[in-house]
Amino acid sequence: MKAFLLRLALLLAAAVAPAAVAADLSFSIGAIAGAGFAARDLTLHWGERGMDGEVGEIRIFGKTWRNVRLVCPVFHADLAAISCDRGELQAADKLPLSFTYWAARHRLEARLFPASGETWRIGASQADNAWEAKVDLANANPARLAGWFPVDWPRPAGGRLEGTVSFSAAGLTGDLRLRALAFSDAAGLRAGDKLSGRLLVSAVPRGGEWRWTADVGWREGAVFWRPFYFPSGGQRFVGQGSIGPDGLSVTHGKLELAGVGSARVAGRWHKGALTDFELAATGLDLDGLYRLILKPWLEKGALANLDVRGSGDLRWRYRDEATRVFDVALRETSLKDRDRRFAIDGVNLRLPWEEGQENEGKLAFGGGHFFDIPFGAIQVPVKMKGWQVALPDLSLPVLDGRLTVNGFQAERRGGMWNWRFGGGVTPISMERLSAALGWPKMFGSLSGVLPAAIYDGHQVRVDGVLLVRAFDGTAVVKNLSLVEPLGRAPRLYADLDMRGLDLDLLTRTFSFGSITGRVDATVSGLELSNWQPVKFDARVASSPGDYPRQISQRAVQNISSLGGAGAGAAIQRSFLRFLDQFGYSRIGLSCVLRNGVCTMDGVEAAPHGYVIVKGGGIPAITVIGYNRYVGWDELLGRLERVIQGNVKPIVE
Repeated sequence: MKAFLLRLALLLAAAVAPAAVAADLSFSIGAIAGAGFAARDLTLHWGERGMDGEVGEIRIFGKTWRNVRLVCPVFHADLAAISCDRGELQAADKLPLSFTYWAARHRLEARLFPASGETWRIGASQADNAWEAKVDLANANPARLAGWFPVDWPRPAGGRLEGTVSFSAAGLTGDLRLRALAFSDAAGLRAGDKLSGRLLVSAVPRGGEWRWTADVGWREGAVFWRPFYFPSGGQRFVGQGSIGPDGLSVTHGKLELAGVGSARVAGRWHKGALTDFELAATGLDLDGLYRLILKPWLEKGALANLDVRGSGDLRWRYRDEATRVFDVALRETSLKDRDRRFAIDGVNLRLPWEEGQENEGKLAFGGGHFFDIPFGAIQVPVKMKGWQVALPDLSLPVLDGRLTVNGFQAERRGGMWNWRFGGGVTPISMERLSAALGWPKMFGSLSGVLPAAIYDGHQVRVDGVLLVRAFDGTAVVKNLSLVEPLGRAPRLYADLDMRGLDLDLLTRTFSFGSITGRVDATVSGLELSNWQPVKFDARVASSPGDYPRQISQRAVQNISSLGGAGAGAAIQRSFLRFLDQFGYSRIGLSCVLRNGVCTMDGVEAAPHGYVIVKGGGIPAITVIGYNRYVGWDELLGRLERVIQGNVKPIVE
C-alpha cells in the first residue's frame, strides 16, 4: 500500500504543472503490487470537482474487492503531500474517509467513519528499512473484521472496541477494551454474548517465530465453548509464550476462573493438537470446578447431577500424548446426588500418581448413604504402581452389619479401567434395613457372599454365584451382570433361585395376612433397564417337605386380588366368612413378562383360569385367578393396594 501511494503521489505531483493549464486530468495504471498488496485496472480523474478514482480489482492480504471507487470532493496534491477530505470509498458499502500522504516522509494518515460516532484512525510510515503502523479505535464495531477471520474460527457479530494496536518491524503491541462483544461459529458450538473486558498483548519476532505476552481479562458476559458453559465473567489469563510455524506454546501462564480458583499452566499445541501440558493448582473450590469444568464431561454418567462441597489441589503433567503425572488431593469433601441415590461426606483423598513409580495414597471418608442405606467411616491406604491400583481388605460398617471387600485391584488397559474384588455382607437386621429404605417392617437378617466382581470398562459381572440369606432361606444369584453401571440407564441381567423362604416372615412384613409354610422362587432371564423390569420368567411355589400349611382369610383375599376379578363375594355369602384360618396343600403363582405384559399362571389349570391356592385339610379353600394377561403397571398397582389394605376379596 505504501509503494502504491508513493507512486501515485509522484504521478500526481508530476501532473501539477499541467494542471495549471488544463481543466481536467485523467490517466490509468494497468497494475501495481507490493508486499501483501496488488491492484489492477486503475483509473484516475482529477478536475474542478475533486478526484474520482476506480480500481477494477484490489487484493490486500488475501482479501479481494472488485470495482472499488474512491471519490474525493476536496482533493489536493503537490510535491509535498496528497490529501483527501470528506471522501468516500464505494465498494460493497459506502465508507466515509479522509487521508493525507506525505511523500517525503512516506507517511500515511487515514480516518475511517463507518457509522455515526465510530472512528478508525490509521497511521503508517516508513524510513529506510524501518516501518511502523498504528490503529486507534473509537466505538468500533468488531463485526467489520469478521471477513478477515479463518473460515472455521468463531467470528465477531457485534459489540464495541476501544483502544490502540501498533505494528512495526520490531513487533506488535495492543491495548483493547471490549464492550458487549458477541461472537459465534457457523455450528453454534462456540459462542459468546455481552462480553466486556480488556486485552493487553505484545509480540516481538525472534528466529522465525513471535515471542508474545498477554493479559486477557473477561469481566462480564456469557460464553459457550462446547462442552463448557461460563454464565458470567471474572476469568483472567496472564502469560507468555511463542507462536510460529511449529504451533503455539505457553511457557508461563496463570489462569483464574471465578468461583474455582487459579492455576499455573504451560503447554504446547502443534497443528491444532495438544502435545504438552502442565497444570498446578491449590485451594480449588470443588463446587465451582464441578459445575464449570467437570459436569459437562459427566452428563451421561451417574455423576451428572451432584452437589459438591470442599477444596482440592491438582498437579497434572501431559507429555507425548500421555499423562505422566497426576497428583490429586481432596479435603473435607462431600458428594451428594440430587436424585438421592447416594451421598458421601468427609472425603479426604490423596493420590500422588506418577508414571512408572510406586506410590501410596490415602482414602478416608466419614460416612454416607446409598439409596437410603447408611454406611459408616473408613480409612485405607491406596497402593499405586503405574496404572495398577490396589486396596487392602476392608470392612465398611453398614447398619448393624458390615460390607467386606477383599483383594480390590484395578488397572487401566486400552484407555479403560478394569477392576475386580470379592467380599460379602455380615448379617444385617432386616428390621433396620427395611426402616432405612422406608419399606414395611421386615423380620430376620440379610447376609451374603460375593466370590468375585469384575469390571471390564463396560460391564460388571459376578464370577461365580452370589449367595444371600434372607427370610430364613437362601437365594443364589447366577449370571449377574450390570452393563454401563455409571451410565444414565444401566442394564442388569441375572438369574435368581430362592429356596425355603419363610412365608410367615414374608407375610408379616407386608401386612398381607398370615400364611405359614415355605416357598421356593425362581426368576430366570431377568433384565432391568434403568432399574425397571423389561423381561423375566418368574415363579413362586410351595417348597417340598412336611410343615404346617395355614392361610388366613385376609391372605386369601389379598392373593385373590392378584389374580383378577372372578367369583367376587363367595366368601361373604357362605359360612366361610366366619372362619379365619384355612388349610392348603400348594401355593403357586407365575409371571412371564414380555413387552410390559405379564402372562400369569398358577399351580394347575382351572375352568377359565388357574389355581393360585390349592385347598387341603379341613377347612380348606381354593383361590382361582381369572386374568391370564395383566399389564405390569397394573400388577404393581394391585400389589400396592394389597399392601395398603385397600383390596376387595375375589375368592372361590
